[in-house]
Amino acid sequence: MDKPKPPERMADFFDARSDGYDEHMRSSVSDFDTFYQSIARIVSPTDQPVKILDIGCGTGLELDAIFKRAPQARITAIDLSRGMLRELRTRFSERLDQITLVTGSYLHIPLGEAVYEYAVSVMTLHHLLPRTKHRLYRRVKEALKPGGTFIHADWVVSVSEECRYRLHYREMTRATQSCEDGCYHIDMPLAAASEKELLLEAGFSSVEEAWRSEGTVVFAARP
Repeated sequence: MDKPKPPERMADFFDARSDGYDEHMRSSVSDFDTFYQSIARIVSPTDQPVKILDIGCGTGLELDAIFKRAPQARITAIDLSRGMLRELRTRFSERLDQITLVTGSYLHIPLGEAVYEYAVSVMTLHHLLPRTKHRLYRRVKEALKPGGTFIHADWVVSVSEECRYRLHYREMTRATQSCEDGCYHIDMPLAAASEKELLLEAGFSSVEEAWRSEGTVVFAARP
């Protein structure tokens, strides 16, 4: 049996695909427009400069709808890929005074304490092992102000599929170090119930499924 192809480093993977990322998402995310609108609907309409943390921001697809709800929002956007951040900068060239771009891993960059009204993650955390997610969720919770909300939108699978992905992950990482910290592009999606359990274990007091469609769920988690 052939050995599995070694995984690509995360930044390299997305740098190489940044030009066509938006088109890829449109073709792969069911109910694309409704998905992104459902993320934004969790943000209360306001003209105040609310602070929003966007981890794994990519090209900023989610920000279009968020700015319609909170046009004066101040965004801290973190991503490993310089190519993705370049696309985001081009898309929001007229709002760069409202956006702080940070190149690096959200697993290692300090997120602060009680800084943000909202934190957002969209289609990024399915590359992480559960234990790594748990640590990140605790840090995101600490970064939220009292009354804040973590909007977590991602791909989910059935419990049996989750088990198969775990086995695949182990096979892919057998000869590769530090994959669990998000260095490599390997899919490790969880079941919706597993995601909710991790968020609650990390200290969020309530986790609501704000939207679900064909394997995609938007969670609203509150401290």
